[in-house]
Amino acid sequence: MAFTRDEFVMGAVSSWLFFLGLLAAAEVSVAVVSDVMGSLRGGPSGFSSVGLLGPVLLISLLIAAPISGVAALLTAPLIRRLAWRLRTRRSPWLHVAAHAAIGAAVAALTIVVLQLCFLLWTDAAAPVPQFAGYCLIAAALTAASTVLGWAVTVRNARRWDSGRSTARRIQARIDRDAVMEDGALEP
Repeated sequence: MAFTRDEFVMGAVSSWLFFLGLLAAAEVSVAVVSDVMGSLRGGPSGFSSVGLLGPVLLISLLIAAPISGVAALLTAPLIRRLAWRLRTRRSPWLHVAAHAAIGAAVAALTIVVLQLCFLLWTDAAAPVPQFAGYCLIAAALTAASTVLGWAVTVRNARRWDSGRSTARRIQARIDRDAVMEDGALEP
């Protein structure tokens, strides 16, 4: 599965956009579930987390977009190296597992760095159970968005390569030697 630099950039941007969309969906889900659970426990309290959803989404995306964008930029060389090593492997499941694992690792590392920054600024860390739960959610969202970005990019690249796409493609410099080497390495 040889790829161009432009295809890699498209996959990274797609993954980032998928992350922001999945984060918004997760926040909506948490707000709705917390309201339902609150009403089941003791009836309506007059407070609705769904009512705060707009400001929470706005603030969250204003914070998450730049932080996740910086994390994507900083980890792009590592992910590109992984993709380059996987280019001769035809199994899509190997690609899915590798991209999910690296997505989860990037999320965990980003959350730990943010926790350390928060600790330095406030002299107080988030409670461990809350922090662990947030790490799990972030890791799952990042793993899913990394796989989705990869899958969309592969689908689009295969459409272009087969001539089935009618959309205009950005003309990329293709390293013909790398394509030939990849073809020679495939079983």
